[in-house]
Amino acid sequence: MRQILATLALLAALAAPALAADFPVTVEHVYGATTIPAKPQRVVSVGMHEQDFLYALGIAPVGVKEWWGEHAYATWPWAEAARQAVDAKPEVMTADGINIEWVAAQRPDLIIAIYVTMDEPMYQNLSKIAPVVVTPAGYQHWGAPWQAELTIIDQATSGSTEKSDVIINSFADRYAAVRQQYPELEGKTGTNVYLREDGSFDLWSSNDLASKFLIDLGLTFPPELDKLAQDDNRITVSAEYIDLLDMDVAIWPADNAEIQHKVEAMSLYQGLKLATQGRSIWLDDGDGLASAAMSWQTPLSLGYLLDLLPPKLAAAVDGDPATAIP
Repeated sequence: MRQILATLALLAALAAPALAADFPVTVEHVYGATTIPAKPQRVVSVGMHEQDFLYALGIAPVGVKEWWGEHAYATWPWAEAARQAVDAKPEVMTADGINIEWVAAQRPDLIIAIYVTMDEPMYQNLSKIAPVVVTPAGYQHWGAPWQAELTIIDQATSGSTEKSDVIINSFADRYAAVRQQYPELEGKTGTNVYLREDGSFDLWSSNDLASKFLIDLGLTFPPELDKLAQDDNRITVSAEYIDLLDMDVAIWPADNAEIQHKVEAMSLYQGLKLATQGRSIWLDDGDGLASAAMSWQTPLSLGYLLDLLPPKLAAAVDGDPATAIP
């Protein structure tokens, strides 16, 4: 409830009268630059999570893409209040990849395609329909911080960074408040760990958005793991090297209790301080909401996580198995 009220208050503030921006506006991205000739009226998002960014900026897209979850309007609960605040009822693209015909049928005057596999030929094809905004210049695909993504979307839709600056500054304040309230997190090693079907583990390097979120809270990404990152930022650890996971805290974005049971049953895991000192956080919340929020990494899902995760981290890093993780 607290996050819903905060979201609505922020949206109300952003909806206040602002200075009119001049169009055309040009934004720079990995494939060059895109010029938006006039303020967009029909915005379509073909990325996995960009609808959250649009809602946060007070924009109602006419089309969005389903990632997973099958929620109405492809909107997860943490973003529902923001969707309703702008009365967005977008059409939803459910196909894998990007359906060019579907995009064209929405008659967009701006296409947002950042958090999605986007090669240059697809960018060129989409550009025949409407101006396209992709990964901001200076970042790899899938690697732009949410702040950079929010900023370029704000520029493309409003011609300024007025709204995105407000949101980014508000989060900087919230991160600072968490670090002040929980100084015990500072410098502790930790990150997200995912169990693979073959019994090995996947992590994502310090360049991953979810990793950056934890770093913003004060944690340190284990440098010995970072050295193992592949070109796509993936780090795979086989079961026999499970000791590499023995950090000050491990966050397991498991969307069901079965994963927790499988990991805790591993004899090698049982010898780690993660197990003996109660340093694992299981994000199974019964509906997969917390684990999904960790993957989405948007201004709206991060607000939800900032209410949820810090007290769990503080309880885990103390090394006392008797401390219950809330």
